[in-house]
Amino acid sequence: MVFAGVNAQKADEELTKEEKKLANKGNPGIAIGLDLAPFINHLFANERFGFEASARYTVNKKWQAVAELGYENVDLNNDKMNYTSDGSFIRVGVDYNIFNVEEIGNNDNILLGFRYGAAIQEHSCPRYTITEDYWGSVNGSFSPSTVGSHWGEFVFGLRSEILKNFYMGWSVRFRTVFSVAKDNALEPYSIPGYGRRDRSTNMGFTYTLEYKLPFKKRN
Repeated sequence: MVFAGVNAQKADEELTKEEKKLANKGNPGIAIGLDLAPFINHLFANERFGFEASARYTVNKKWQAVAELGYENVDLNNDKMNYTSDGSFIRVGVDYNIFNVEEIGNNDNILLGFRYGAAIQEHSCPRYTITEDYWGSVNGSFSPSTVGSHWGEFVFGLRSEILKNFYMGWSVRFRTVFSVAKDNALEPYSIPGYGRRDRSTNMGFTYTLEYKLPFKKRN
């Protein structure tokens, strides 16, 4: 009976060690996500429409590698101009989880991160009008051209496992442009994945649903 009790205690200790080991790994796996923010933005700025998907790899309890891919179309038509743009973007970076919790199976995150973003788009301005009281109105156009852009982002976000392997989260992005190639003197009205170009820095927001494909079953 004594030996049975000792063996049971050792088994419990080994199980506890294994649970802690799994907790420190942070439930490794790849999560595929969809960002709902572009659809929300379209309701308030109907000249812009796009979508964004993401892939998140959990390295361990603290570090996650992230890639985000997307597309944006802009069709702006008003009294001053007619502007169109079609482009794609990619953002890659890492998130660091600052949320410390000892609870086994708790996979919630408070994240600080960085992204490097790049976009390429074809845009044109078939018509623009500059109104000037002294000289009168000036009309013109810009032919289609291709533009590449680069920027960086600092990220703060929350991410929570609401069902097993199903996550919901949001993030706030502070973005700053590194470079925008100019062609035919026409700069983008909006950069895919970045936002309005009339600001060298801006804020962004994501609201993401993710499903994780775990590498191993959790005990």
